[in-house]
Amino acid sequence: MEAAFVEKFISKYPNWSVKSDSTVTFDFLLISKVTGNDDELIAILSELNEAFKNANYTIEISNFKTYEIKVKEVQTPKKYRRMYTSGCFDIFHYGHLNILKKTKELCDYLIVGVSTDELIEKEKGRLPVIPFHERINVVKAIKYVDEVIPQVDKNKQKVVDEYQIDAISVGDDWKGRFPATSCLVEYFAYTENVSSTILKQTLRLDNKS
Repeated sequence: MEAAFVEKFISKYPNWSVKSDSTVTFDFLLISKVTGNDDELIAILSELNEAFKNANYTIEISNFKTYEIKVKEVQTPKKYRRMYTSGCFDIFHYGHLNILKKTKELCDYLIVGVSTDELIEKEKGRLPVIPFHERINVVKAIKYVDEVIPQVDKNKQKVVDEYQIDAISVGDDWKGRFPATSCLVEYFAYTENVSSTILKQTLRLDNKS
């Protein structure tokens, strides 16, 4: 919530105190010190309706010993409760960010598996460019991610069972060949013209010049 928005009410309506909470969603209270001031109440409600006419918010009002107006964001239920996605995240780029963002839009809680150096070397025959402790800290810093775990093998069912996963998200190039699990799979198209392989090839060319 903008501080100026709160200050406006404090200065314009001195008989009302303001409490705000925007740590998770926009949510604030206006509490009247004097009951029965219907003119002020109507004026405030009119302003709030105008301010939030194009937003997904509800305005609730109660009248006990004081008037209390609560404005809060309407939460749209997510498709899944817990989702999982995984990857090497070696040279983190916008394509990685895009799939994390799209996955979080579908769930309340997103768990991300980051492949260990040992797993990458086993699968690809080489160590990653960026070491594991740096890659996992980058993913932990992404706002869409709720929890990050090491991916030590490709056993997806083990993760599904241990972390109560409702769905897994992967790139659409895995269609028809993704390992079977007991949960649903959401396929996302990769961001065009962005890949770790292209970036690594570019870096090799730069090193040669």
